Amino acid sequence: MSDTTENHPGRDFQAATRYERRTLGGHRLDWDRRPSSFKTYEGATSVPLPPPSIEGPAGGLWEAIARRRSVRSFAGEPLTLQELSQLLWASAGATHIAPNHLYRAAPSAGGLYPIETYVAVRAVDDLDAGIYHYRVAGVEREANGPGERVFPAQGHALEQIGTLDLSAPLAEAALDQGMVARAAAVFVWTAVYERSRWKYRERAYRYVYLDAGHMAAQLSLAAAALGLGSCQIGAFYDSEVDTLLGVDGVDEGTVYLSAVGRPAHPRQDA
Repeated sequence: MSDTTENHPGRDFQAATRYERRTLGGHRLDWDRRPSSFKTYEGATSVPLPPPSIEGPAGGLWEAIARRRSVRSFAGEPLTLQELSQLLWASAGATHIAPNHLYRAAPSAGGLYPIETYVAVRAVDDLDAGIYHYRVAGVEREANGPGERVFPAQGHALEQIGTLDLSAPLAEAALDQGMVARAAAVFVWTAVYERSRWKYRERAYRYVYLDAGHMAAQLSLAAAALGLGSCQIGAFYDSEVDTLLGVDGVDEGTVYLSAVGRPAHPRQDA
């Protein structure tokens, strides 16, 4: 598909599935049409597996997986700056530095990393409330040509782009979900679409959703490992969140949120 074509199915899908207050109407669930929650092959040979173990050298990882829950009730205590640092590193940060290249915590299609991380801070020790952008690394583009230089030492930092506590308006934008206002911090992931689209064309729109999911999964496990709670959120009024971040919703748009905080109640195992 040529870049000059006017047929943009990925972009059209992105626009057609946005939530807007003026167009989002009621939707009644038809429970009689609900599909089965699981798939099985009747008559197929079934091979029982040994039970999973959370012991051993990687026990911390298995325990974090076992502890992961969607937490929607948060206590009032703030996060520490170290905890926020760990969450950012585990979801979006660099885990290894190679010459002019960074290996990242989460995978990305083609290693292009179109997802940007913003954090709406309400209560983090030693950090003012406001909206921040996570700078993974410093970068400098060549004057002539597509090349760039990466400066890891300038990364793993927060850039404050707004000084207002956005917890209340962000909760309103997230379909009035109160947990967003009570969270100590809310991660907001956007996609810079052209970062993937210049290579993958319209299929890039599939990849950005997958990439955001990878990062959200990493965050949820990191939160569990720290004894924190998180809840991933895909329901929000797109243009309202975009406006709070100062992005246009076309070249860069919000794709995912995650509320993070200290659980208000001890974890209950089923």
